[in-house]
Amino acid sequence: MPGGRLTRKIGIVALGRAANTLAIYAVYALAARTWDKEICGFFQAVWVLSNTLVPIFLLGLPTAVLYFFPLRKNSRRLALEAGLCLLCSALLLSGVLYWGGAALFGFLEGNPVESASFARYLIAFTPYVFALVAGGCVDALLVAGEKEHWQAWLSLATATGLVAASALGKMWGLGLQDVLGAFSAVGGVRLLVGYVLVRRALGDGEGGNGGGLGALLAYAKPIALNDAVGAISRYVDKYVVLYFFGAATFAEYQFGAVEVPISLLLAAVVTVLVPEVSSLYQRDRVEEIAALWHGAVSRLALVALPLFFFLLFFSDSFIAWYLPAEYGASTWVFRVFLLALPLRCAVYNPLLVGMGKARWALWGSIGDLMLNLALSLLLVDLLRSVWPHAAFLGPAIATVLSTYVQVLFLVAAIAWHLRWSWQRLLPWRALGRLGACSLVAAGGARWVGSAVETPFFQLLLGAIVFALVLGGLLWSQRAQRQDLRALFAALGKKGGES
Repeated sequence: MPGGRLTRKIGIVALGRAANTLAIYAVYALAARTWDKEICGFFQAVWVLSNTLVPIFLLGLPTAVLYFFPLRKNSRRLALEAGLCLLCSALLLSGVLYWGGAALFGFLEGNPVESASFARYLIAFTPYVFALVAGGCVDALLVAGEKEHWQAWLSLATATGLVAASALGKMWGLGLQDVLGAFSAVGGVRLLVGYVLVRRALGDGEGGNGGGLGALLAYAKPIALNDAVGAISRYVDKYVVLYFFGAATFAEYQFGAVEVPISLLLAAVVTVLVPEVSSLYQRDRVEEIAALWHGAVSRLALVALPLFFFLLFFSDSFIAWYLPAEYGASTWVFRVFLLALPLRCAVYNPLLVGMGKARWALWGSIGDLMLNLALSLLLVDLLRSVWPHAAFLGPAIATVLSTYVQVLFLVAAIAWHLRWSWQRLLPWRALGRLGACSLVAAGGARWVGSAVETPFFQLLLGAIVFALVLGGLLWSQRAQRQDLRALFAALGKKGGES
């Protein structure tokens, strides 16, 4: 069935995303053990600034390519159009980083002297950012061209390169500028290899429909605006922390704001689901869209909800194992951001984008940005007066609250466009049962794990107990047992099977 084929495709793409995500975790952990908090603050500032700008300069083209791929016969022309646009955008981004990045950091830090040091770090890292934007459509084109396993291997190789560069930096005592330069070398190799793989993956089509470059850019425009607003909103709390608390506290905050790996599954779902929804919506097959949506929610929930409850009970053990002792304050940042994890049981923007309703996603992102910024400033000011030691948590709390409001708006938009009732929108009973089972399993695992003191062994023992208890509880329920069987069967099928 198509659901099985898509689940396996999502699983392969997710493996590639997992490699990148785990590589970032490893890079963070190595950075915290290589440099002091001040230098780690510089490193995180470079990382955050770059990650804010990259989605903006991608111009919405990766998602637009996924939408147009099933509509175009000449896929190589589509790839060429998108690639040339992103190449020009990458050149522009390099200039923005060079001329504006250091000035922005000096303003936020309030120290013009440190902006000169920051400029050197930016110059070393700029080629990596250039490669990310110039090759921004590589993953989308490989997946749309049914070469998702190539995309996964490319991601794995890139992740290995980033971790190797960080490890060598720690072993040899390299400075931040040297390590960032090594990242840039890895990014350059990935860009070249990605271009070669895309050329091999796409056939020589003739003719085509769905419009040319103008149609591509017109469709991408609202997506680009949404991505730009979303990128700023996603990192606005970081800039507030850097402005009010300085580089050392910023390092504690950013290390604690480590993203739970569910994002890799969400990115994979986006890459696979958008072209499917686009194709179905063009043919007015709303019931099949509903089946895809419910299937995606049910299977994402099997990861998101258990992860949420396990990490909620073991957050102190995780941070104590992951980071050095001087980053103990990062535990509270991690706990606050963890509260948004249950929302990751579904993808919202891609469903609207696939139906050609990207402007609704844009309005949701604009509202999220405005609310996030206002709440961040308000909570920092409030906590400074009543609880000064926790004031740096204000932006994290604001981010979680604004995310819940944004998701409520997006879910309402989806229900309105597809004329679904709230009862039909999500599999509420299944989510409730899964959440209850996960809560019981996490509580039991924490009780058993507390018998040992070492954080790593607490996590290991707790994970084993959690998996056994949760697996037994889910397997005892017929509906959950069917979901698990369908998931494992889909992941085990070969690419050619449906």
